[in-house]
Amino acid sequence: MEPDALDVSVVIPARNAARWLPECLESVRNQRPREVIVIDGCSEDSTVKIARSHGALVLSDEGRGLSAARMLGVHNAACPVVALIDSDVVLPKDSLKHLVAEFEQGGYDGLQSGLVSESDGAGYWGEALAWHHNRSRARLRFGVCATLLRRDVLLEAGFDEEFASGEDIDLRLRLREAGRQLGVSTTTFVRHRFRDNFAFARDQWLQDGAGLALNIRKHPRWAGWLVASPLLATGRGAGLALLGAPRYLPYWAAFFFYNYRALFKELLRPADGGLSLGGNAVWLTAARVAPMAAGLLFWGLAAMLLAPPQLGLGSAVVASALLTVQIGMLGVGPATLTLLPAQNDRRRRLIATGLLTVGLASIIVAAALLIITRALGPGVGQAWDDPAVTAAFLAAAFFASTAYQLDHISVAMSRADLVLVRSVLQAFIQLTVLIVCLTAGYRSVIAVVGAVALGAGASVGLGMRQIHHAGLGPQWRAGARLHEVSYLLSTALRNYPLVLADRAPAYLLPLIVAATLSTSAAATWYVVWMLTSAVFFVPQSAGYSLQAKLAELGPVDLLINRALRISLLLTFAAGAILLAVGPSVLQVLGPQYVPQWVLLPFLVPAVVLSCVTQVYYAVCRVYGRFAEATAVAVLAAVVGLVPAAAAAESSALPGLAALWLLAQMSAAVVAALRLRRLGNGTGGGGLGPPEDLDTAFGARTG
Repeated sequence: MEPDALDVSVVIPARNAARWLPECLESVRNQRPREVIVIDGCSEDSTVKIARSHGALVLSDEGRGLSAARMLGVHNAACPVVALIDSDVVLPKDSLKHLVAEFEQGGYDGLQSGLVSESDGAGYWGEALAWHHNRSRARLRFGVCATLLRRDVLLEAGFDEEFASGEDIDLRLRLREAGRQLGVSTTTFVRHRFRDNFAFARDQWLQDGAGLALNIRKHPRWAGWLVASPLLATGRGAGLALLGAPRYLPYWAAFFFYNYRALFKELLRPADGGLSLGGNAVWLTAARVAPMAAGLLFWGLAAMLLAPPQLGLGSAVVASALLTVQIGMLGVGPATLTLLPAQNDRRRRLIATGLLTVGLASIIVAAALLIITRALGPGVGQAWDDPAVTAAFLAAAFFASTAYQLDHISVAMSRADLVLVRSVLQAFIQLTVLIVCLTAGYRSVIAVVGAVALGAGASVGLGMRQIHHAGLGPQWRAGARLHEVSYLLSTALRNYPLVLADRAPAYLLPLIVAATLSTSAAATWYVVWMLTSAVFFVPQSAGYSLQAKLAELGPVDLLINRALRISLLLTFAAGAILLAVGPSVLQVLGPQYVPQWVLLPFLVPAVVLSCVTQVYYAVCRVYGRFAEATAVAVLAAVVGLVPAAAAAESSALPGLAALWLLAQMSAAVVAALRLRRLGNGTGGGGLGPPEDLDTAFGARTG
């Protein structure tokens, strides 16, 4: 052993790596590390022979996978610093010495070298992989492809051997949370090779997608960004390709497809039991927030596609469809959260009853709304002159209502992760439709409304597959019986006024703006409202998850306090981010939206206040206190809607936003006082013990 050798143990996991291992080992030996350990993954080629011929210590991981291989090498390493080097990496002269110097000088616990990707051939797929990775933002994130780590840190944290892929993301998240110093070198670079064939590229994408899914399950707080990352990468990569290398567009289509194919396949595997209250709330929040990134892109594309008056008309039609969802639900969704967890033998009938009821009601309500708004004339009524827009509106209302009911079913089963999968598919379909229309030059309101309808339809199709996969395929004939409908509606209709008073005002406001000001103003309001909705989904999701858990007879006070803490923490964080980045997002969407950043300081605090009201509504739903909860929601609706037209005429959109804040503040104050009294057992008898739930819902035992 050389006296001036680098005090580093190099660990190289390798399986069937005979093609690349000789050049890798030769480059490593030239760095003069103290030891080189090759972990063989039961190779069927000459990997072991090559490793021994280069003087490496060879160990076998006995086929346990990459994470186990790396940890085996770390456990057998003799040096305090370990270099994890993949077999597809080649180290330039003195690169390891320079990386060690930077590692020690910076006080790092982990430092990855910069990567310069290359193809090992002149074909399309290898070049496309290299083109992607040399421009990807992922190369700026800490990984373990060619990385120095302190041995004691690795022994403490370790790779999770349950991960067949994505173990680098998991390690990075855990080390960051532990306060470890991680970095990526900007001065030391190594060569990173890709095989030049489609099978290799496809395997990379499938592993990446499956790894993301594993990390989503383990780190639900990061679920939104993790599930959106292939979508965001595709958007960025396809944009760069359009600007300078359009030949790589097919690559990005394949990248997107195989990443999400593997991600969804892994996520569709049933979890071991349901998710926790916090996990279910975070998953549901992610299911709402993740598509918001795509939603902002959607409306940004829509702004490029349509002139402001057309865009305002399209947003008013979409708001009408969403208003139809709230009215047409008939309170069935929240009733499902209460009734379904307590059912065993009749779950499939209850699921069928809910879907049939919501589907039929949504068509009736949509038709009625269409007739009323057409009679009123100005604003959204003028959209119905186009039969295609009318048909798309009816389809959007039906599919969106059904998809929303499927969301309630998933949450009631403590499987909000399934909602996230459907949300991403819906966002992808909607974006694809708009991109196709933009490329083809098809500039019509039907592009926006049709995209919403097709996305919701795809979500419904996947949702039906999910519940069949879970063994809960609806019993349609039994679910359509009158006594089943009566059983569900006996609870749902008691909750219906609360749903309308709580949700409908938000979807009425764009219609008021369109009628009072202009469709262009409605477009601006809707875009800013979309931004704020990303934050509102946090308290709403916490309330839903609390309701489902209370229905399982959990410890009441503990669950309520936990839901409030989770909701406030996440909402404050999301609201702060929105206030920071909102003006920049509006700038990207178009200069006409920038002045309306002033709406955010009103709307974000309003959402924070809704944390209290949403938890309060959840408690009231489970304990049958519909009258008092509805009274609070009506208070907010009256304050927010009755003076809305006058506020818009006198103070434009800022006046409307200030009025909405006042409405939410009024409701939150009353809700906080009632929660305190109910929790203390005063002011109306308190909540009583959890076992009183059966009495509160009477028909539950039917």
